[in-house]
Amino acid sequence: MHLRRRLLSATVLAGALAAALPAFAEDDAGTVAEVLVTARRDDRTSKGATGLDLSLSETPQAVTIVDRQFMDSFGLDEVNQVLSLVTGVNVEAVETDRTYYNARGFDIKSMQVDGVGLPFTWNVVGALDTAGYEKVEVVRGANGLLTGTGNPSGTINYVRKRPTNDRRADAELTVGSWGRVRGEADVSGPFTASGLWAGRLVAAVEDKGSHLDLYGSDRTFVYGVVEGQVGDNAILTAGYARQDNKADGVLWGALPMQYADGTQTRYDPSTTTSIDWTEWDTLSNTAFVELVYALPRDWEAKAIVTYNDFDERSVLFYTYGNPDAGTGLGLFGWPANYEQNSNRLLFDASLAGPLEAFGRGHQAMLGVSLSDMQSGYLSYPAPAADPAWGALPAFPGWTGEEIAEPVWGAPHQEANWTYRMNRVFGVLHLDLADSLKAIVGFNAIDVKAEGDSFGESMASEEDAVSPYVGVTWTFAPGLSLYASYSDIFEPQGESDADFRPLGAAQGDSYEAGLKGQWLGGRLYAAATVFKARQDNYAEYAGATPEGISYYRGVDTRSKGFEIEVAGEVVPGLKVSGGYTQLGIEGPGGEEVRTFIPRKTVVLSAVWEPQALPKLELGGNLKWQDDIHLENWLGDIRQDSYATLNLMAAWQVTDRVKATVRVNNVTDEAYLASLYWDQAFYAPTRNIQASLRYSF
Repeated sequence: MHLRRRLLSATVLAGALAAALPAFAEDDAGTVAEVLVTARRDDRTSKGATGLDLSLSETPQAVTIVDRQFMDSFGLDEVNQVLSLVTGVNVEAVETDRTYYNARGFDIKSMQVDGVGLPFTWNVVGALDTAGYEKVEVVRGANGLLTGTGNPSGTINYVRKRPTNDRRADAELTVGSWGRVRGEADVSGPFTASGLWAGRLVAAVEDKGSHLDLYGSDRTFVYGVVEGQVGDNAILTAGYARQDNKADGVLWGALPMQYADGTQTRYDPSTTTSIDWTEWDTLSNTAFVELVYALPRDWEAKAIVTYNDFDERSVLFYTYGNPDAGTGLGLFGWPANYEQNSNRLLFDASLAGPLEAFGRGHQAMLGVSLSDMQSGYLSYPAPAADPAWGALPAFPGWTGEEIAEPVWGAPHQEANWTYRMNRVFGVLHLDLADSLKAIVGFNAIDVKAEGDSFGESMASEEDAVSPYVGVTWTFAPGLSLYASYSDIFEPQGESDADFRPLGAAQGDSYEAGLKGQWLGGRLYAAATVFKARQDNYAEYAGATPEGISYYRGVDTRSKGFEIEVAGEVVPGLKVSGGYTQLGIEGPGGEEVRTFIPRKTVVLSAVWEPQALPKLELGGNLKWQDDIHLENWLGDIRQDSYATLNLMAAWQVTDRVKATVRVNNVTDEAYLASLYWDQAFYAPTRNIQASLRYSF
């Protein structure tokens, strides 16, 4: 059945379910009973992998939650900082302003905000501020029910801050290394004594330099949200967020990692191939409206409309080639000037609630999601005879003034394309027995792309129906076993060497594990094994003389295990973290994607000594084993390394808290990524101090 018919059928079914229930709950006397829903502001929880209200133990996948308190303690003001401390997640900072994420051997291409899938996020350009989020959830493994695709890596869900039922306000000032200054404010509370309507306003302003020569950035973030009760049964929420990020002295590409003879280069961590006129600016405006309607018998109807407009302006300088080990000569320049605009419109609606069958209570959810994205690129070419295209001076030792900015030509349209994704999804949480639960679901998806991008046709159309099933068995108090299966259907926009679309990557993903709660429920721990098969996975295969990239589809296998803990081991001492080990093989059993570490450890701890209740101490430790990347010149390696971050806070008064943080305490020098055969060094040791005032 074509997806449009499936969409119509699902809409009719949802309407039938809603029509079968009365518009208002009635008490025994037949009068309308008021259903107050304002308490939802304090009780909001993400519905995880299924769209249902499930605890961590009931969710048949590995889940990590980073809450607001953790982010505040360690000064995690950017999403990259948060995700770097999540078990099993690797942050690939390939350039100063472009980042990829991966888990379980594959790139994370599924993002959510408040449980609504964003199907167009392959990488992150600019630094995403965390000031507007209450928590960040990472569900590892294939999640076709979440975003409409079944990539076996995982899904990141950003949970927005919402208005609170009590009045509260915080302001914080942070100063740190490389001239960093950040101010942040968060004000929330009801508008009236009844508390039916409330609002929240969050703002952050930041200006900072970097350990890299020339590089600096400033960022402004504003987020406002209003939430209120409409009638007796509905909550209406409307919000707007704006982030303006400006960066100068940026890296497009990075440092050459090999000399012309194939030996690996070594540089000071501050070294850059940037030029002082480069910049990479992004502006994101997002508006959303959400309506939640409380139906009788604990059913709930929910609809969200989200619109995002994203502008990207970049004036860049790419350095390529391999320098001579003795002279430093052998590098060449590639200037570029781009302007991109993309806008996304997303509609998500669902109906969820309990069902009674065979003498037991179950949960059901049915939803529809419609997504549309339009994107275009303009380029301003540099004249062919401009010196920026030519051979460059000996490297390193540049000051950023070696090449003058070209006189850019008239704009030329490089890309103009649209991407649409429509899907119907449904899930049942079955209470088979007191100790045995099951989740069964499906995701029917239809994707269509039109237009072209940098000379490559984007035209494609595909549809598929993917199943999902999971089982949890509580075999002892606080202990449960689980297993899950998910189909993989991942649309891909890449083209092969003949510029034909590769089509979707397809396969399957399996996961099983043990979850438990110890120490009276204070400590949560989980052990997981996983295995995934993904065929026709897009892998970079080369570029034409004009610089147009092409790809090949490869069959890839991933397997491994994870161990994770979170909770309070003794009064006052909270820990979180885990260990991941994986293997990634190609069709012939050979190791592939070797830039991904096979073993990683993440451990965080916060201690509030009972003898000194005003003191808070904490630390993060992250270790990964060695990685490497092989190209035609040879092997590029990054040895295993560990980084340590420490923090100490003192509650000066009831309202004032002072915090000092030291990141990369041991001043470890390591490459931020080997995703490509160019890389740059991660931040060296740095210090920041914060003063927070609570009203």
